[in-house]
Amino acid sequence: MLVTTFIISIVALIISLLAYQRTGGAKEMKKTVDSLSSTMESLKERTGDSLKEQVDKLTSVTESLRERTADAIDRLEKAVRKEPEQKPPLKKPPDEKPSRPRKPEAKTE
Repeated sequence: MLVTTFIISIVALIISLLAYQRTGGAKEMKKTVDSLSSTMESLKERTGDSLKEQVDKLTSVTESLRERTADAIDRLEKAVRKEPEQKPPLKKPPDEKPSRPRKPEAKTE
């Protein structure tokens, strides 16, 4: 049983390696990394900012947006959760005439 499990795992490993190579493998990954690095270089040349500076700018913009959103939600909450208005005390309804007492029902035996 142990030998069968070992053989199945080796076959699965071989199939996964073949699938990895067929989808591009390390060559495709290297092409992707190269294209991303060239894109980052061109972006740096256009803006004059390094990646760290761009991340810092994005962080500050995101923080500002987060604070504005929190303020807007706070104002909305205050508008929705207004203090309940003081209602005038309820007046008692006028006393109704007492209803006639019921006649006792006749017992049937």
